[in-house]
Amino acid sequence: MKLNSRQAAVAAALALLAGATPAAWGDAETDKLRAEIEQLKRDMRELRSALERQKQDTATKQDVQAVQSEVAQVRSSAESSSMLGRNSMAHLAGYGDFGYARRRSSDRGFNLASFNPIFHFQYQDRIFFETELETVLQPDGTTEVNLEYANLNYFLNDYVTLFGGKFLSPIGYFRQNLHPSWINKFASEPPGFGHDGAAPSSDVGAGARGGFYLGSMKAKYALYAGNGPRLELNGAGDEIEAIMAEGATSNPAKTLLLGGRVALQPVSNLELGVSAGTSKVAVDMGGVVEPKRSYRVAGADIGFQWKGLDLRGEYIRQRVGALEMSVAPEGGAWSARYVQAAYRIAGTGWEPVVRWGRFISPHEDQKQKQLGFGLNYWVASNAVAKLGYERNRGLAGTANDANRVLLQFAYGF
Repeated sequence: MKLNSRQAAVAAALALLAGATPAAWGDAETDKLRAEIEQLKRDMRELRSALERQKQDTATKQDVQAVQSEVAQVRSSAESSSMLGRNSMAHLAGYGDFGYARRRSSDRGFNLASFNPIFHFQYQDRIFFETELETVLQPDGTTEVNLEYANLNYFLNDYVTLFGGKFLSPIGYFRQNLHPSWINKFASEPPGFGHDGAAPSSDVGAGARGGFYLGSMKAKYALYAGNGPRLELNGAGDEIEAIMAEGATSNPAKTLLLGGRVALQPVSNLELGVSAGTSKVAVDMGGVVEPKRSYRVAGADIGFQWKGLDLRGEYIRQRVGALEMSVAPEGGAWSARYVQAAYRIAGTGWEPVVRWGRFISPHEDQKQKQLGFGLNYWVASNAVAKLGYERNRGLAGTANDANRVLLQFAYGF
């Protein structure tokens, strides 16, 4: 080990002192010398401590380098053996909820328990695949599992994304963007915006979506071709009971639906959208398909946010044409609309909500008007507890005419 200048001086001084005899010194000089010796001893102890610390620091750095080398080897091994590879990534998201409902003069109890896992897979910045499974507990205790959507997306450029598979319908806004329970501000869906209502839920097909700027204004679009809806007959088989606008691989009319949505954002917190679609549909009676009849869908929506205020409104209408030679000759129109206001109180998790909605159908027992009041408490940005009250008006004696109290807890991840 090499000694620095201070270490060499101290060693030389100790050697000289060790060779001197006590008689050669006077008492005063002896005391002075003893003091200097003690100081030199302390200096030596400090030097030894410094050397030990230096050795420990060197060992620590070596350990860190060794660990970093091992981590690099493990990462390289994992990437080479992974099915995804270093250019791909996977992500798990989704939401779950449970709820309680009390309906006037009817059943009351916990009526909701569901779990919707969402899987995302991406290759570089070009290909993206997403799928959602809807698992819902049924009244008889069984579990129903549905494929909510499963589609592949290709990012062509900054303005165009191509997609195909089963996807939430781009026609309208609520079903595509707001229906998950942890996003929906109310503990229920607006009348007519649920399954078999006036708003298309999903479709199977292909299309393109994206956005661009018109000066300072942003424009969005989603255009597609899909199999379109199917017709559901009533129990007697002589009337169209509902339009089943949920994506399926069947297409009885053998005609694709062409449609989509276009929206403008004059300012960042205001969005105005219009939707439309057209196709042909046909009654399918167990493989016997009737002649085609017309199908049209159109709608408009608005969204505005300012500080803690969130305003929403939407109108949607589906119409099926008449066909004299059909077993269900009459056509019909199903329409729904709603407006909603929610306000997040600053500095708290509280959020009051008010919503008005109406569903119009050719059948009296489906019609409904609703006024709802709610109070939400946001435990976190992705976890909310909701209390809601619905004042419903519909055909007397039906569920659409019974008021409800709702409790719900939803968590998104």
